[in-house]
Amino acid sequence: MRSAVLSRSALVGMLAVCVHGFGMQGLPGLMRSPGQLVGIRQTAPSARPVRSAALRQSATAAGEEATESKPKAIKYRIPKNENEMITDCADAIKRAQADGIARHKIRLMLPQFGVLSPTDESWVGGIMQLYGSCSPIVRTLLRKCSTNDLAPQMSEQRLDVSGVDGISLWTAQCQQARDDLYAFVQPSTETIDDLKKVCSSAGPRSVLIVNPQWRETKDGYDLAGEQPGLFGQIGNFLGGTANARKEVTELGFKDVYLLQEYTVNGDPCRILKSYPNPNWQAYLLAEDSEPMLLGEQPGRPTYQDIAKFLEEKGIPAKWARDMGMKGSGQ
Repeated sequence: MRSAVLSRSALVGMLAVCVHGFGMQGLPGLMRSPGQLVGIRQTAPSARPVRSAALRQSATAAGEEATESKPKAIKYRIPKNENEMITDCADAIKRAQADGIARHKIRLMLPQFGVLSPTDESWVGGIMQLYGSCSPIVRTLLRKCSTNDLAPQMSEQRLDVSGVDGISLWTAQCQQARDDLYAFVQPSTETIDDLKKVCSSAGPRSVLIVNPQWRETKDGYDLAGEQPGLFGQIGNFLGGTANARKEVTELGFKDVYLLQEYTVNGDPCRILKSYPNPNWQAYLLAEDSEPMLLGEQPGRPTYQDIAKFLEEKGIPAKWARDMGMKGSGQ
């Protein structure tokens, strides 16, 4: 028994020596120098070990049995707290990974004073306060998504040279290089080049962008930025984010889990996009009751869309309810 343990220890030591040489300059890791990122393992995903004929036959039979069984229906929900949100997000990422999607766009609400809050102007500390809340959530999320290595080595690298833009890259380095995961925290339009480098090196490994700083909706600068030539360049220079969204799409990023909150007619409403649902869902956070599904649609719900959902449900504005008025849905 002791000889077997020693043999295994020696093997682990040999593997560690081999893996040690996988570091490569030019990619993200723990340290950053101007114009250079260091640390992602450049190795291609390792091949799956060869199994015996009996094991292959057993695995094939199990796979056929699973295929014949009815797939479990996915239940979408509005999370009540941070733990539920991380769990739901990780589940959506795993579903996307199972379908071959390795580029994940994530938007999360963040805990403030113990309550999930929208990432808006209510955060008096601005982008750095948001970063302080977002970064540990991303760390936990990566751990939960690491199914083949329950204890990956976690490292974070700040990408904001100024130190005040709240941008970083989390890396979950697993025992097998093919299982590594990467997540950008609050990337901005100025981090697109870093994002391209990581995606190029990651190959089929998962890369997340969490709470990117560019807008999902368009303003005048964005519309200008979509124009060709000099006019479009000026629009992007003045703050348009159309070019960043275009490049992210070209890199293959998909909407995997997006949760945001808006106040509509005085009521808190949340919109949810969770893979693989092709639709966005809109919910009303009613007082002292479960979130109410107002409706869903293929495109991202706007303020006007949610107001229409409320009207169709017969729910009057909050100020009207406070005056004792009741709608047809109450």
